[in-house]
Amino acid sequence: MKVILSRKGMDSRAGGIPSPILPDGTLLSLPIPDGTSGKPYGELSYKGQNYQEIIRQLHPSFDFAKNQTCHLDPDIYDGLGGRPAKWKPAFGQCDASARHLDNMGVDVGDVFLFYGMFKRTEYQPDGTLGFVRGAPIQHIIYGYMKVGEILREEQEISRHYPWHPHGVNTNRPYNRLYLPDTYGTFQYTAPLVLTKPGQDSRRLWALPAFFAENGISISWQGENKPILKDGCAELNSACRGQEFVITTSTAELQQKLADWVDSLINRG
Repeated sequence: MKVILSRKGMDSRAGGIPSPILPDGTLLSLPIPDGTSGKPYGELSYKGQNYQEIIRQLHPSFDFAKNQTCHLDPDIYDGLGGRPAKWKPAFGQCDASARHLDNMGVDVGDVFLFYGMFKRTEYQPDGTLGFVRGAPIQHIIYGYMKVGEILREEQEISRHYPWHPHGVNTNRPYNRLYLPDTYGTFQYTAPLVLTKPGQDSRRLWALPAFFAENGISISWQGENKPILKDGCAELNSACRGQEFVITTSTAELQQKLADWVDSLINRG
């Protein structure tokens, strides 16, 4: 089994804000703007909360005239309003990131752990949602997908998933659609946080100590490697990149990796 740390959702470049940790603990990943998807922010809602209003409250200067539609991907939130009756969960990838997943041998049975930039929110006296002043922006795992099937044929993707952004634009190079065996999204718990506590850089991660052992590797990191420090494997993660594939070379490390993933799913 390979595990992929897959970066998704709004950030400082795409959208301009972190995604919110809602007051009830929901890690609500906000989809990035996408002028070709045909899916307006205003059509989406989570537990009765409209995405456009959530973004407007957290980021009043967000330009909805320029960014009316969004790239809802991975599409894995149960109970999301504004999707077709025949909706099914899926995650799409294309271009260099899809080629990287192919080259790393990502296949059925492997697990995506989706993470992004998050910050705690609270309700203001007037009832609107706002970021908690002084709260850190952290990289946090908000959901997962165990791959059950991979679609690569353009017609098959567009026929069965016409609402998905990778089904709307199937002529992207190396267009892929990953379908789940199992999937889910998480409520906030501390073990889901990748960012090391107590420091400013959200890219500095604190992973379980076994990540610093020989025989485990994380792709796309260049010369950066996890180093054992303060009882954890500290990694200065790559600045840009979407799909970080974790592989192991021994049965013992494979079991440790599987146990870690299971613990995140059970706790989250």
